[in-house]
Amino acid sequence: MSVSTPAPTPLVGRSHELALLRDAVADARVGRGRAVVVAGEAGIGKTRLVEETLAAEHGSPGAAPLVLRGQCADSGSGPVPYAGLAGLVADAVAQIGAEATLEAAGPAADALGAIAPGLVSQRRDVDTGRLPEVLSDLVLALSRRRPVVVVVEDLHWSDDVTRTVVSRLARSVPGAPVLVVVSYRSDEVGRRHPLRGVLTELARARLVTTVEVPRLEPGEVVELTGTLLRPGAAPSPLPGGVLQDLVERSEGVPFYVEELAEFVGGSAGTRLPETLRDVLLLRYGALSPGAQAFCRAVAAAGQHAPHELLRAVLGDEHLAEAETAAREAVEAHVLLANVDGYRFRHALMQEAVADELLPGEARRLHAAYAETLESTGRTLADRAAAADHWWRARVPDRALVAASAAVTADDATGATSTVVALGERALELWDLVPDAEGLTGVGRAEMTRRVAAALQQATRLDRAEALAREAVALWPADDPSGKARALATLANVVAKAGSPEAEAITDEALATVPDDDLAGRAVLLRVKARNAMIDGRDAETVETATRGYETAVAAGDTANASVCLNMRAIGRVDGGDRDGLADMERARELAGDDWYPLSHYYTNASDLHIKLGEFDAAREIAEVGAARARERGAGWASRAMLEGNVAEALVGLGRWAEAEAWYERSVPLVDPSDYAVYLGERRAWLMLWRGRVDEAQRVGRAQRETWLRFGRLEAQIRARVAPTLAELALERDDVDDALDQVRLATDPDDLAPSYLLPLLGVAARVLAHARDLGRPVDDAPYRAALARCADWPTYPAWAAVVAAELGDGPWSAVVEAGGPAHLRPYALFRDGRALLAAGDRAAARDRLAAAVDAAEAIGAGLVSAWATELLSGAGLAGTRRRSPAAGLTDRERQVLDLVAEGLTNGQIAERLFISRKTASVHVSAILRKLGVTSRTEAAVQAAHLPR
Repeated sequence: MSVSTPAPTPLVGRSHELALLRDAVADARVGRGRAVVVAGEAGIGKTRLVEETLAAEHGSPGAAPLVLRGQCADSGSGPVPYAGLAGLVADAVAQIGAEATLEAAGPAADALGAIAPGLVSQRRDVDTGRLPEVLSDLVLALSRRRPVVVVVEDLHWSDDVTRTVVSRLARSVPGAPVLVVVSYRSDEVGRRHPLRGVLTELARARLVTTVEVPRLEPGEVVELTGTLLRPGAAPSPLPGGVLQDLVERSEGVPFYVEELAEFVGGSAGTRLPETLRDVLLLRYGALSPGAQAFCRAVAAAGQHAPHELLRAVLGDEHLAEAETAAREAVEAHVLLANVDGYRFRHALMQEAVADELLPGEARRLHAAYAETLESTGRTLADRAAAADHWWRARVPDRALVAASAAVTADDATGATSTVVALGERALELWDLVPDAEGLTGVGRAEMTRRVAAALQQATRLDRAEALAREAVALWPADDPSGKARALATLANVVAKAGSPEAEAITDEALATVPDDDLAGRAVLLRVKARNAMIDGRDAETVETATRGYETAVAAGDTANASVCLNMRAIGRVDGGDRDGLADMERARELAGDDWYPLSHYYTNASDLHIKLGEFDAAREIAEVGAARARERGAGWASRAMLEGNVAEALVGLGRWAEAEAWYERSVPLVDPSDYAVYLGERRAWLMLWRGRVDEAQRVGRAQRETWLRFGRLEAQIRARVAPTLAELALERDDVDDALDQVRLATDPDDLAPSYLLPLLGVAARVLAHARDLGRPVDDAPYRAALARCADWPTYPAWAAVVAAELGDGPWSAVVEAGGPAHLRPYALFRDGRALLAAGDRAAARDRLAAAVDAAEAIGAGLVSAWATELLSGAGLAGTRRRSPAAGLTDRERQVLDLVAEGLTNGQIAERLFISRKTASVHVSAILRKLGVTSRTEAAVQAAHLPR
């Protein structure tokens, strides 16, 4: 039933917005990828603006971009799952073929089966949570062949997965030949809409350009009306009073202008409609009865009516009649036709026509759609639509069964919006349907618990908590295992809300689970042990993890046994028992090839070695784990934790250019979470010490409350955030804030030595600065805290720092003590400053020059700037010798390291997320500055430059 669509009217009054989008396409063509958000109210012309931009690209020089388009949709009970993504995959398949699409999507391409069932043979255990990673990999892979433009429209109807895909793409495309364009109705995205948070975060990170599409000015409305009524001529032929009425009633919304202008232009003298609904139905009302009936059938289907669905509902015997009706509706500008089916020119028109359905007609059509979708539908979106159609058909029992089936489906994971909407509807219907539990096979308590869990994932925590508590109250007394599961859900919800009640609820769950349910108890003990571990309660971690390990062994659960041993190792080592490392190796043996416990081993074992100051060992373990994760096609979250530990080890080793490159390209890709806080704080610390002080201060201000909130729940975050915020405070001369932050070090039971020692190093610096300002401070609690750490392997280096800061020892001892790489240049600077204050200018000059060289060797721009300023202020700047690498920028040092690895310009560009041309410019500058003529010579020099 395919019908061609008439040519669109000329675009009026959008020159500025069109120029912004065309500039974005031009940038993408040369590798300066961008993400653009097109925002505006319903009917403002967002789609038309995008179409005009893309149409102009066909006449541009060079290869036309590969365009992938998707459109989100609303089923009536919430977003249609993956609707905004299906078009992207379909367009890729249509343009490059199924095989090439799967190859470009990478090792996890099977996940595409969730949105394109015909593309792969989808397994039931496919992790749909990996769709954002797979689609991002697909787009980036395609962009290596030719520029790519990704368009996702109507994002206000997006589901959680689609929003995550858009967010990930926006964070991935800088430096790639990719343009991401998304549109949404600004009048439908309120403060509590889930899209609002995504857009705010992307805007705060400066990852998107927003193009606000405004209403047309009165003169532009007149111009548009003229083009509609007399194409190519202006002004409008309408009488002045009629035209003025049109300008006022349209309020500058192009869709309303088009509807009103075409109506009054074709029906002179007819009274103008009093409401928008009247306007929307004018063209519909002019159709023949058969065309109107066809439009009502399309409206009942929802935002889009696929050909096959219409054929099944209308019947083959009415196919010819439907073809004629469809053509009439398309030519009258009521419907739009595409290769997949039909939709109305505007969603508001679909809603208006749907309201025209008579009660009996509505029930008949919706029931037919539901029957068809249940018999032929293969996706979660089909099942969700069927549930909505049964609801609209007023068949509550089948609506309940369909909604329940969608909520409990294996592939419902990741489709949070759909689960929430259908789950809430199921709960609403529960008391209206006799024997609801018998029909659905699910108890009301379990349905309530599932909806609560979905609401938690949707961050609607107040509603989630209410339902989670209701699930606990509803749980049958004869099912203690189930009640324990419900309590665990409640504990998770209140924990996400930052409530200390989570611990007590977890304990209640443990008290509820039957003694003979060893598997359930092992899981709860693992959760309880983890809670203690992240809060730094070492003795409790060891005791609970031991119980969890023994219970898991008794249940034959080697995966949980391995993870419990893993956590016991951390508790033992953090508590000062180095023999706990044996537990970690035993955990590795128990893990075998099971990736779940194995990923815990690689992550936590490498972290332990970082805390012990064994950076090379940490790097090796984490790199092996990251490589195995990539081989297995593990999800990004798992890889990010491992690669993050590699980056942190590189920081400790002084390989800051490599670490910075990883943080810059990876941290923005990590979804909001405690780990995002941890990595974000490390990135801010590195920014500060690299000399990007203003950027670090901005991040600190923006993230401070989030960091502190998560820090209240996790010792590692507390320990990292406090010194970083203190150092940022010192940089802006806020000694009170700095003192507040380091006071954490005086809590005798709060932090393990691995966390406490770096904090004490910063605390001593803060105390010394406060004393220099004449502030009375008591260092006794800090000295006592230091003494408690005497047995920790990194104690000598940090004890030397504390002594030097407080005036009890020489800075030369810090220079020789080892420790993290930044301590040496910092100690050289402090020693040089002390020598200059003592009047030994010659020794101070050498020491400060050495500080500059040591700082530049690792890229510690903060120390280099301090030392350089001091040399200049003392009149010693002209006498310092320069490092062979002093003329290279930080980015050039990154590029040089990759040249030394043998990478080509293209590979360097891909690794650093820059364009090939930019990489070439950097390489040319490096050769010039080093005075060499070849990449081989540059690589040789790189091997001899100070690190």
